[in-house]
Amino acid sequence: MKKQIFFSYLVCGTLFFMWQTANSLAIYSMPALTDILYIVFAVHYVVGGVGLLAAGLLCDKFILAAKSRRMFAIALAAASGVCTLSLCFIGTAALFVTVFLLGTFLGFAVNGVLLGGLFVPLPQAYKPLGFGLAFAISASLRLPIDISVTRGYASHAAHSLFAAAALFLLCAVLFTKPVAQHFAKRDDKAAVREPMVIGNDTQLFWTAVACGAAVFISFGIVDRLFSASPMYTNSVQYFRYAQILTSAAVGFICLRFGYYAAVLTSFSFLGLGTLAYLFGMSGAVGEMFVLFTVIGFNLFYHTLRSIFAEIGKHGKYPYTIAAFGFALYFMTQIIGIPVADGMDSLGKDGGTVVYVAIFMLSIPLIVLLFHRLHNAYAARQAVSPGVQNEEQSSKSMSSLTLTRREKEIFDLVLQGQLSREIAEVLFVSESTVNWHVANILKKTDVESRAELIERYGGD
Repeated sequence: MKKQIFFSYLVCGTLFFMWQTANSLAIYSMPALTDILYIVFAVHYVVGGVGLLAAGLLCDKFILAAKSRRMFAIALAAASGVCTLSLCFIGTAALFVTVFLLGTFLGFAVNGVLLGGLFVPLPQAYKPLGFGLAFAISASLRLPIDISVTRGYASHAAHSLFAAAALFLLCAVLFTKPVAQHFAKRDDKAAVREPMVIGNDTQLFWTAVACGAAVFISFGIVDRLFSASPMYTNSVQYFRYAQILTSAAVGFICLRFGYYAAVLTSFSFLGLGTLAYLFGMSGAVGEMFVLFTVIGFNLFYHTLRSIFAEIGKHGKYPYTIAAFGFALYFMTQIIGIPVADGMDSLGKDGGTVVYVAIFMLSIPLIVLLFHRLHNAYAARQAVSPGVQNEEQSSKSMSSLTLTRREKEIFDLVLQGQLSREIAEVLFVSESTVNWHVANILKKTDVESRAELIERYGGD
């Protein structure tokens, strides 16, 4: 069942990302918009973020039936597809921008429904894997158009046609039986095991917002500064390849080593990437450090998106929180554009101080985020019903000489959780969990997890 939900999201997410990037590329290839490119680009993402949040609120507050939500997504995709396709035949800049922004609003709203309906119900360990693979596959499929942009012979009509095709295909996929079966599906057992509503933990939510905003703004600065440089223009294809590979890899990193490892790795790469700006590196060395920035950002972005969806999964408004986590990137990264312009006016030294201050602010925020996330999981486990026949089990359990960590893992094993799921909850590696499980089996004198659960009255 988990694999079916995973592949349903993977297909829908891939089609959305194909539309999203091809649609945004249409801006760059419209000659009449050259002088106001950054303004249109910024408005595009603000409108998209608002569309995401609007769809999330509608699904959480008014459109409550799973079938109605899915039909809502189909209607949005069809309407946005019509707008996107219309861009192929529009030559006037004013009309082009109007239709483009309307299609953007509706298209991003589609993803607001997909996030809550298919992404949030995914098990925690599979969220970054699904999101990262969807992004990587879509980027690979649209690579020919990206190359045509760098060589200067692609038109906005080609981008719009590709984007419209992706949305109409998404409409067809949403009609299929597998997606209909798994749309907005909830894990009732998980809800029983996890009664704590961490989505109502406002400190956790706003810490995630502050952390993401600091990183997204700093990356927006770097993106703005390097996008105008010949070094970036000449190597954009290599950066795209790195983006594809990193997006695919981040899910496996989170699955094998946990969210901690992915975020710590991302900050290591982002820190190295900052050297390209601080020391004005150019040539092959400069390209390498900019490449580090792209890798670090992708590692962080996909992981944080998954954290927002996990917070929303246990909250009152899962669609809205999941949509907010996605919209946060677009609505804060564009702040990096005017900040970068202001840094240029301050000169190299003044600009360096601004950039380093913003980047360094994100480090204590990410530490605080994981501390509060860990506490939320620990608190939820503490109030969990845990195992059946608790009174009978406690008598036999009291004689066991388990360490504190072994007791935590023991309780989670009795609830039927797998090693990778336990690793995500406790923020340790899967190999560490397996080592503790082996010690528990030895101390309880049983040969398997199934026998352990049977003996101690697990669920």
